[in-house]
Amino acid sequence: KNRVDTETILHYLWENGCLIVENYKDADLILINTCSFIDDARQESVNTILKLSQSVNPRETKLVMAGCMVEVYGDKLISQLSELSGAIGVHSYMHLNRFLKTVLQGKRVTIKRKPPVEYFSLSERLLTVPQHSVPVKIAEGCDNRCHYCLIPCIRGNYRSKPPEAIIDEVTSLLEQGTVEISLIAQDTTAYGLEKEGYPDLTGLIEMIMKLNYKFWLRIMYTYPSRVNDSLVKLIRQEERICNYLDVPLQHVDDLVLRKMGRDYDKKKILQLFYKLKKIDPEIALRTTFMIGHPGESKKSFDELIRFIMNNHFDHLGSFVYSAQKGTAAYDMPAQVPPRVTKRRRHYLMTLQKKISCKLNRRHLGKIYTILIDGHYNKNSRLYKGRTEFQAPEVDGFVIVKSNQPLKAGLFVKARICASSTYNLFAVAMS
Repeated sequence: KNRVDTETILHYLWENGCLIVENYKDADLILINTCSFIDDARQESVNTILKLSQSVNPRETKLVMAGCMVEVYGDKLISQLSELSGAIGVHSYMHLNRFLKTVLQGKRVTIKRKPPVEYFSLSERLLTVPQHSVPVKIAEGCDNRCHYCLIPCIRGNYRSKPPEAIIDEVTSLLEQGTVEISLIAQDTTAYGLEKEGYPDLTGLIEMIMKLNYKFWLRIMYTYPSRVNDSLVKLIRQEERICNYLDVPLQHVDDLVLRKMGRDYDKKKILQLFYKLKKIDPEIALRTTFMIGHPGESKKSFDELIRFIMNNHFDHLGSFVYSAQKGTAAYDMPAQVPPRVTKRRRHYLMTLQKKISCKLNRRHLGKIYTILIDGHYNKNSRLYKGRTEFQAPEVDGFVIVKSNQPLKAGLFVKARICASSTYNLFAVAMS
């Protein structure tokens, strides 16, 4: 989601006469787009600034910070990081021209504005991802108010992007050769619910399916209690929609879910799991779990482990709870010690490795359509690709051997001949 912001900023700067350079050492100004969801992301942002500051001459190159960290810390960034010449928040990009002129004149400045009422798009995008597979953001902000999450404070209330604008963006991408579209938002299943006259997510996808192009459509970031029958049936019925669904559950223990502020319990999760598999037995499911939220006892964690053992997910990610000042969970009692959290996460991911390895073996001998992402090894006939049940960047991939040269964005038929913990190996059909 932050990458889309970066791409709109790049296009806006290019439109306004800036030259985008390949090597940061050639730049007059370097803009670092930051994330502030968890501590690791914040530390990565600060480390990037410090690393760059040691590699450039501050008299010749200005370092500025953009994005979520500015919303959290504001003017403190400028006072605490002398390496920075300026900072601009996520709701202030329409002021980029004025901001950059001020910085280049040698003045240190922070610009931070309130979230807009409606969805706002600064510009078109200058893609930093391969043209054949592109994420499309359909909304901004969030109304869920999970107790551990700062996103509503940073990004504001949920704001759906106008459906016509989404259709225009998708059409433009398809015309330029994109063959995989991933719908993203903080919560894709909340699309249109806050705006009278807008379609819901199913209605939006039905509009996209009217486009007469060959492509894959992938749905990410769905909220468990809003995954309805109509959406799942549409996924099953429409061949161009990847038979794949990303449903971040966060946890399954009822007590922990209540402390998280999620509006469902384990019973509803099991009902959802059953419904998904009944409507579409072949659907691939991805989920994410948070480990170490305040109140997660050993009993709660054991409940999560039992659930994972009894309900196998094709893809499962996890991350440790990060206490965020300003969230309801920050001052909750029964904080879990970091060493316990890390140990639990390691145990969970070790279990998932065994499950993933077992699930991957069921693909052996089967023929799938593979979307080629590019060379796996330029000095061989091996290519890297993905099936419809493997999302870009977050899931495993397929290593395809082919006697014919293959290019990125090509769909090929291939037979799975081997598997590993997360990846598959295939031979292209002649």
